[in-house]
Amino acid sequence: MKVYVTLWYKDFRRRSVVEEVLDGGFDGFELSLDYPLCGTLRLERIPQIKDLSKAGLGTGIHLPWREVYLASPIEEIRRTSLNYVVKCLAEAMPLNPTYAVLHLVTDQATCSNGEELCLSAAVSSLEVLVGVAEEYGVRLYVETTRNYCCGSLEHSVRYPRRGLGVCLDIPHVVERYSRLLRRPVGLSEIVASAPPASLEVVECVHLHGYSMSGYHVVESHIEPSREVLGEYLEVLKSGRLKPRYTVLESFFSSFTAKQIRFSELRWCVDELKKNYARYR
Repeated sequence: MKVYVTLWYKDFRRRSVVEEVLDGGFDGFELSLDYPLCGTLRLERIPQIKDLSKAGLGTGIHLPWREVYLASPIEEIRRTSLNYVVKCLAEAMPLNPTYAVLHLVTDQATCSNGEELCLSAAVSSLEVLVGVAEEYGVRLYVETTRNYCCGSLEHSVRYPRRGLGVCLDIPHVVERYSRLLRRPVGLSEIVASAPPASLEVVECVHLHGYSMSGYHVVESHIEPSREVLGEYLEVLKSGRLKPRYTVLESFFSSFTAKQIRFSELRWCVDELKKNYARYR
């Protein structure tokens, strides 16, 4: 299992970001193509990205998700979103990414009651994206989201299998299933009750800290707590999840709420690598 870190355009304002990633012991980085990193900037010309690639780090990409609705039942919106995502995937190819993560979502309220409509739209988008990704030699992962339709583990068994995997975002699934059951639910319970066929295709995990109020996640993308990491390690130990990548999607300190330096996540990286090697 490789341990990556998520980077987005605001991280490149820090001159120290390359040193932080290297000191953090990461095997690679997942670049979030949040605007303006698609259509405005040439990714391969960003100095920090060039330096990280020269250092031998692996690269994954997170395709755009803000204002992108690949599961919209409104065909004009779905097609516009799809065309934009395909364009961004093409622009990222000079980075030689091994995988790409995407969200299958829509804001339509009808989908909470009539999910088949939106699942059908999501599959239509996927059929195109899987083909494009295969042409580029990139593995495509659908990320679990907080949405009621399209973004759950049980929905993933409905997606075309060829060239497609799942990225499990821990705070996302915790909130979604807690809201559905109207009580706090932990990762261990979610994984234990998930369809085995969906767990088999989880190849990427987004790990970050979170806090809850009732059954809603109110804060995420913070440094993982020892408890969050411990529960994840227990799930890995059980053998129910066998990801190729664990991506630390942490940007803020859980203690100060200030921006965290990625080198401060070294303890988490070391624990993940040490324990996963022991479980193999």
